[in-house]
Amino acid sequence: MVLKSIPYLQQAWQWLRAPSRIWIPFLLAALFFANASIQFNNRIGLEDWKSDLRADAGGYYIYLPGTIHHGMKAATVSDSMLWKGGNGFQLDRTKDRILTKYTYGTALMQLPFYLTAEAIEGFGVTDGWTRTHHRAIEVGAVLYWAAGSLLLLLALRRWRPSTTGVALIVLACVAFGTNSFYYAFRSASYSHVYSYFLVALALYAIHADRSGPISVLRLRAFQVACALLVVVRPIDGLAVLALYALLYFQRPELFRSWRTYFDQALIALIAVLPQLLYWRYVHGSWLVYSYGDERFTNLATPLFDLVLLSPQNGLLPYSPAFFLLPVALVFLFVQRWRVALVLTVMFALLIYSFAAWHAWHFGCGYGMRPSVEYTPFLGVALWWMFDTVHRRWPAIFHGVFPLVAIVCFVNYRSMLNYGGCFVAEHWDWIPYGRNLVESFFGKLPI
Repeated sequence: MVLKSIPYLQQAWQWLRAPSRIWIPFLLAALFFANASIQFNNRIGLEDWKSDLRADAGGYYIYLPGTIHHGMKAATVSDSMLWKGGNGFQLDRTKDRILTKYTYGTALMQLPFYLTAEAIEGFGVTDGWTRTHHRAIEVGAVLYWAAGSLLLLLALRRWRPSTTGVALIVLACVAFGTNSFYYAFRSASYSHVYSYFLVALALYAIHADRSGPISVLRLRAFQVACALLVVVRPIDGLAVLALYALLYFQRPELFRSWRTYFDQALIALIAVLPQLLYWRYVHGSWLVYSYGDERFTNLATPLFDLVLLSPQNGLLPYSPAFFLLPVALVFLFVQRWRVALVLTVMFALLIYSFAAWHAWHFGCGYGMRPSVEYTPFLGVALWWMFDTVHRRWPAIFHGVFPLVAIVCFVNYRSMLNYGGCFVAEHWDWIPYGRNLVESFFGKLPI
C-alpha cells in the first residue's frame, strides 16, 4: 500500500515545488509553529519574568497600548501595567509622560496583530496586556519569520538557481542553525525577527526582477525596508549600507538618477517622523540619545572572545551555522569578490560593535540576539558555498548534508528547551551542556 502511494507523494512534492505554490509549505510551517508558540507561551504566566512582553520587549511594545489607549500620558497607566511590562518602560508622573528608550519601529510592525487582539477583546476594554494580545504578537512574529525565510529563498533562487537540496540546507542553517527561530518562537516582542523580515524583503526586492529593470513597486519595497530597519534599530544602518551596496552591484543604473536618493530620503523622513514627534513630546528635543549611560565603552578593548565563544550568549555556541561563514565567504570571494568584500566588512563591523558595547551579552537571551537580522546575509554566503560544492563535488555535498542537518536539529531542540537566561559565569560550560542533554533526555536528577 505504501509503495503504491509513493507516486502520488512524488506528484504532490512536484506540485508543491512549482514556483507559484512554493509559499504553501511556508504557510503550513508558519501555522504549525505559531500554534506551537501559543501552546508553549500559554504555560508562562503573564507576570512571569519569562513572559514575552516583559523587560526590553515591553519597552518596544508600550508604543501600542501607550499611544492608542493613553496618548503616551502616564496619568492613566496603572502600576500593575508597569509591572506587566517588566519595567521595560518608565512613567514620568511629574510631566505626565510614558518613557521608553526604544524606537517605535517594532511596535509599527506589530500593529496589525495588536489591532486584531483589540478587535477580539474589544477596543480599549483591556490594558493591552491580555493573553489574547500575547497570542496575537506570538502569531505575528512567527509569520514574519516564515515570510522572511520565504523571501530569502526566493531571492537566492533568482540570484543563482540551484537544487532543492541546496535550498533545504541553507534554510535549515538560517532558520535553525542560528538563533533566528528563538526570537520568533520564544521572544516574539523583541525587534530582531522584524528586522530579519525587512532584510529578507530588501534582498528579495533586489533580485526579484532578474530578467529586466527593477519594478517601481519592488524598488519602493526595498526603500521602505531600509527605512524601517533604521527605525526598528538605528544601529542596523550597517545592514542598510550593505543592502545598498548589493543593490548597486545589481542595478548600478539606479544610482545615476537623483530620484533614487530623493525617494529614499523622503521615505526615511516619513518613517522617522513619528519617532521625532515622540522625542519632542517627551523630551522637548527632536533628536535624543535615549539610552543614557549605555554606550560603546569597550571600543579600545573589545571583548571578541566572549562575543564569539562564551556559553553566556556567545555567537557560535548558540548559532553554530556561523562556523561556516569564513569558508562560505572564501567560496563567495572566488565568484563574487565585491559581494564577499561587503559581507566581510559588514560582519567584521557587526562583531566589533557587539564586542564594544557596554553589555556585550545583551542581557537574557539565546546567543547574540542582534545577529538575528544579519542571518539572511549569512544565507547569501552559504547559498553560494553549498551550490558550488553541489555542482563540483556532489559526493562531498551529500556527505556534509546530514551532518549540517543534525547540528541544526540539535540547535533547534536546544532553543525549545532553553530556560531564557544564562545565570552562570561567562565561561561556565556546564549549564550550556546540561541544556543540550536535557533537550533530548529530559530533566537530569542533579
